[in-house]
Amino acid sequence: MVLMLFVAVSVVMMIFVWVMPTEAIQSWMVKRAGSDRFASYAASEQAAATWLLLRMMLPILSISLIAGVYFSDIVNSFLRQCGITLLEQTSIDKEAKRDSKRTILFRFLLFGWFSLGLFHFAGGIWKRIEDWPWYHLNSGPEIMPNISDSNRDVIRFLKETTEEDSRILIVSDQKLFFLSYYLLPRRLFHVIHPESEFVIPKANQQRQLTAYRFSELDPETLSRISPDYILEYFEGSRYLEEENFEEDEFWMRFQKRQYGPDYKPAYNVRLRRFVPGNAELIHHRAIPQGES
Repeated sequence: MVLMLFVAVSVVMMIFVWVMPTEAIQSWMVKRAGSDRFASYAASEQAAATWLLLRMMLPILSISLIAGVYFSDIVNSFLRQCGITLLEQTSIDKEAKRDSKRTILFRFLLFGWFSLGLFHFAGGIWKRIEDWPWYHLNSGPEIMPNISDSNRDVIRFLKETTEEDSRILIVSDQKLFFLSYYLLPRRLFHVIHPESEFVIPKANQQRQLTAYRFSELDPETLSRISPDYILEYFEGSRYLEEENFEEDEFWMRFQKRQYGPDYKPAYNVRLRRFVPGNAELIHHRAIPQGES
């Protein structure tokens, strides 16, 4: 009887989620979201993800319950056997006699362990729904969350123009250690100016960091790191060279491919190949994969 009730509820819910348009649920969620446009966007996308998940899972649940009712004798026998086996396996005996206290404790801990697993599983699904507006079916390295659009563009540019086994020296007025994660297996080296080593940067260059320019690096440092490429990347007003914004033709081509032919850069990016053992920087035209 209980199983029949579950079947009826699941079938009604399945029909409801398939008949009710996704747009209606999105509108309902957006009305309950904050006034911020990003909150409205997130609510709309999360509603769509939730409805899609329900449309996939409820038919599976309904079919499983209907099959359970149809094969009720087999299911009852299987569940009964599972219960007997579980009780046998979770019983703790001491000197040929059941130790009731330890058995109860063991079963309680086992129940808690499985409950915790289900709790985390449900939490993981909900977290996936919360992240859906930004991730969809993409991975973290593809989306690159919590970083600026300019950082994102530089990472994708380096992925396209450098070999996977290359060594890249970063010269920048930002602390870009996180680039190493997104550019693996490339090896990145970032020389931090002593005046900026223990300074916490602020967003949008509100607290500009002191940085080295490439010309200020000593030959010993270059020889020790022996990079394949040098990336010069400056966004702070102290280091901008507006006359050189378009110096790297491959960077400009890469950006115009994304933002259109009218793209105008607002910061310096120059990627050049460095010959190990030679303090002279070879111009970026030597980049073999530069036809990006």
